[in-house]
Amino acid sequence: MLSPFRIAALASALFLAGCGHVPVSTMWALRNFDGLSVDPAFLRAAVRVPRAFQPRPGGVKVVATWGKKGDPASERKVEIVLREASLSAEGPALAKENLPGNNLHVFRVAPDDVARLRALQAEIARAKAEKRADHGSLGMGADACRTGDLPDGPILMTTFLKMSDETGWLTVLKNVDLRTLASKDKSLEEITPPCGKLPQRVEAAG
Repeated sequence: MLSPFRIAALASALFLAGCGHVPVSTMWALRNFDGLSVDPAFLRAAVRVPRAFQPRPGGVKVVATWGKKGDPASERKVEIVLREASLSAEGPALAKENLPGNNLHVFRVAPDDVARLRALQAEIARAKAEKRADHGSLGMGADACRTGDLPDGPILMTTFLKMSDETGWLTVLKNVDLRTLASKDKSLEEITPPCGKLPQRVEAAG
């Protein structure tokens, strides 16, 4: 039987297993949560990064994966890019996370993609009912770029997710150091490339 369609935490250019970064309070809040019940119209995501960084345009997305273990041909993955939204419209619960020296960016499902995500949820539910899938995840991905030189010290990114008014804003990944994502195959400069002449719609903390 397929367990509840879980909320997975995804960050930066790499998908992190990252359970050590997920607060216990979030894991508890999501212990019985079924991602197929999320209303895409109310889904919100937020990314907090140091001011020298920002999410790449088109780099914040909902990522859905599902399939049947032992059957690679059954594995499916769909990504839906989120649209930047207004921080001020989200109220004080999220605004308090806008810490000095950081930028907090908020995203939502674009109106044209709400129906697409609902159809995706229905497709996964059918795969579950027909036993074509026995695992799945619904997560948030965020790719960062930098507006200047790489700073010294840790580069901490935190991601937040809101699925309903009942759950409120949950911290998904807390203070992930982007430097820890660097490897021999991919340097920090490649993981966080220069943003170039990109629009910077953002509301910054004081």
